[in-house]
Amino acid sequence: MMATAAAPSPSAAPQRPRWGYQTSLWQVRQPAFWLFALVLLITTIFSIGIQAAFADLTPGGWLLSWVLLALYAVPVIIAVFALDLYEREPLSLVIGALLWGAFAATSMSIFANVGWGIALIDWFGLDFAGRWAAALTAPFTEEITKGVGVVLLYLIARQEIDDLMDGFVYGAMVGLGFTVVEDVFYFVNVFGGDPGGVFQGFFVRVIASGLYGHVLYTGLFGMGVAYFVSRRRDSTLGKRLGVAALLIAAAIFAHFLWNSPLLDFFPAGELDTAGEYLQVVVATAAKGLPFLAVLFVMLVLARRREHRWLRAALASEVGKEGLRADELAVLESPSARRRARREMAARAGPQAAQVLKRFQKAQINLAMVVTRTHSEDHPDVVRQRRYCKQLRDWLIAYAPQTPLAPPAAAPG
Repeated sequence: MMATAAAPSPSAAPQRPRWGYQTSLWQVRQPAFWLFALVLLITTIFSIGIQAAFADLTPGGWLLSWVLLALYAVPVIIAVFALDLYEREPLSLVIGALLWGAFAATSMSIFANVGWGIALIDWFGLDFAGRWAAALTAPFTEEITKGVGVVLLYLIARQEIDDLMDGFVYGAMVGLGFTVVEDVFYFVNVFGGDPGGVFQGFFVRVIASGLYGHVLYTGLFGMGVAYFVSRRRDSTLGKRLGVAALLIAAAIFAHFLWNSPLLDFFPAGELDTAGEYLQVVVATAAKGLPFLAVLFVMLVLARRREHRWLRAALASEVGKEGLRADELAVLESPSARRRARREMAARAGPQAAQVLKRFQKAQINLAMVVTRTHSEDHPDVVRQRRYCKQLRDWLIAYAPQTPLAPPAAAPG
């Protein structure tokens, strides 16, 4: 009764402290931001000119290409976002990663690939360049131009890349943006641009190959960058350089193998029969499946590290005003967090569910504050604890019958 009597107005949910806000892409005091913006502006103008030419050449095929690729891109974005269990990345940075891949990396790669392709013809002849140019140019030029985007995003918002999963998210988003624009080029220029050619290109480059392309390559590259910048306290410089170089080399080698004539089991000529379409699936799996397995292992290890990190970071906070043991059990399970919010919405309405979501996020932020300050008495830690307590008090006041722990947790 006392909690109810002292409760604030339902419209006055506690305000998060300064630390609780994520870093935006718009960091005008950072030189990296202006470099990022300038390169993106110039390359976007160039890329829009190319897309306008495609639209003029085959309006229906160009539009169909974008519709199909949007149907592919949206689920990929959702899936990549869902992999980061605790700290969703700022939307502005994610959009920046997509735009860099779509416009900056593709535009710069066009010039680099053409230049190195001409050099290979001069050095080794037309026949050799025709077979090997794609493997000896694109894996290096494209992965470097995409990887530069990940590095710039880190320099713009250093606190947002603090584990391997963050690096994968930004790398995968850069790779996705690159994939979409590159596929439009292939659908129009290589597969003919008519609806039949666009659908055939969509099968070959997305349905059969979508798991093995730029999302995978730049995801590995981003994890390499993230390992190097986030493991300063628990790894030597040599180890950080070695692991980062290994992950980046894996990304480049996967791209090289994909573009090379090695392990080329693709059917020759047009795809006319069901057997030839199946052969495409087998051929893409032969080239890409091993590297997809490597990425899967890395993601599993990264998620396990996230679980261990959360438990270790919050171990000293259990029992203090910001965290209870049953609440920690909820935080450790994404499904339990979602279940608790659904339960809250059903019992107390959508506003209470939103406050519960803020409460869970605030407790995860508490773990990050403790980790970064290395002090239980740091003012940021104290403020974050107080913010968590205020959110809990609000929930107790306006949804007293709603459990804040999953059904399997012990009462109290």
